[in-house]
Amino acid sequence: MLVFFKKKIKESQQIINLFLGPKYNRKKLVENFHIWRLSIERDPLEKDNIIIEGTRSQDTVFLQQWRWIIIQAVLWLIISFKFSFSPVINLMAFFTILNQFINNILIISKDKRQIFNTIITQEILSIKSLSSLLWDTLDGLDKGEMKMINVDKLYYAPECEWTDIFIKLIHNEYENNLPYIQINIGHESSELIHPSSLGLVDSSKENKQNSLMALLKLFSRHSHFVFDGHISQKQSIEKKIQILNNWFIIHFGERDIRPIVQNEIMGSWECFININDTTNSWYELEKERDKDMKNLLSEWVPLEKEREKVDQAAESYKMKGYEW
Repeated sequence: MLVFFKKKIKESQQIINLFLGPKYNRKKLVENFHIWRLSIERDPLEKDNIIIEGTRSQDTVFLQQWRWIIIQAVLWLIISFKFSFSPVINLMAFFTILNQFINNILIISKDKRQIFNTIITQEILSIKSLSSLLWDTLDGLDKGEMKMINVDKLYYAPECEWTDIFIKLIHNEYENNLPYIQINIGHESSELIHPSSLGLVDSSKENKQNSLMALLKLFSRHSHFVFDGHISQKQSIEKKIQILNNWFIIHFGERDIRPIVQNEIMGSWECFININDTTNSWYELEKERDKDMKNLLSEWVPLEKEREKVDQAAESYKMKGYEW
């Protein structure tokens, strides 16, 4: 019994919090959600707080019903004071208005939550895009200054085309996120090279990839792609791609056309160098993102259990005893 009362008290507090407290605009709510999503621990209490704040901040048309409930209550008070009614009638009127009051609170709460669920669903579905995955992947990289490292002249081949250059990423059993590099130009192949020898690791942390390595993995999966984001994000991605362009030129020489170009009409980035990631790193990253997206949907926008539909004809058939 005590557990039951505690549960009801908690539910009542949650309903009160849906109406009392500060309200936030959509931008702030979305920002809080993504901060929580990108955090390591993903605190469940913080999640509940974001849901309450998001639900409270929504506007619903059902708020207009309060005026009619208040008008009914005022009319009932005026009439009950002016005329003498039976206590039973007054009691019925009281419970009628109380029932409308409670139902309106529940309807408003449910509608506010559904509106907020729509917003969160849109944000969760948006992270499935390649642009969102790329931005999240590169956002935590390059804490230190990137350093260009010269390589052996074997890989410096300005006379061949970009499409004649093959870069293979090979599994590194000691560091999964830092595959070995093998470069093939024509009939010549390099030995397995550690990414640190090519400037593909974070200068502040040797066992962590930098944005150049992440972009190599991306281009191995998508030889061309379009990045959708706001202006500052596009500028940031363009800057990192140009650094990768310079990396290619430093290691393989300069040509009339750069190894990575952007289509002026479509806005897509295309890499002419052949990159083969045998570890399928970016594919695994996409699979992990899909799994995370499904988990987020189930946690933030749980589906209501559908009531079992009763086949009236079948029930009638049973009641008549035809199955005996």
